[in-house]
Amino acid sequence: MKYYFTLLISVFIFGCNGESSGDASADSFGDAITFENITSLSDILALKDENIGLEFLTEGIAIEICQKKGCWMDIKDGEDVMTVRFKDYSFFMPKDGAGRKATIQGIFTKETYEDTDEQGNAIIQEYYQIIASGVKLQKSLQN
Repeated sequence: MKYYFTLLISVFIFGCNGESSGDASADSFGDAITFENITSLSDILALKDENIGLEFLTEGIAIEICQKKGCWMDIKDGEDVMTVRFKDYSFFMPKDGAGRKATIQGIFTKETYEDTDEQGNAIIQEYYQIIASGVKLQKSLQN
């Protein structure tokens, strides 16, 4: 009986520690990343209207993260900047994550909304974003 108790405790301690066997230099958020080939933001944006609704794996440096909850982040890849939101608000980024490399799997979307200028004229605003299902955020800052 003592043997089974020791075995059970060992399995619990070593088998359920919450750590994944993946990349120890990055924290994972959301669903597991399943794509292997990274598409640059510039390639996604080059055919932006054709890419709406498609899922990509991309990466960039997190340059800004929502300081209220971590519910969005902006990433930069070269000269391209993209807003990333998180699928169904089911996960958030750490608020101190700016400056870290982010690898994102998600769907490229286009949002349209109407605004008004100072004269009261309607202005249609469009912007592109990625709705991420999974993110890996490096633990250390990029140099």
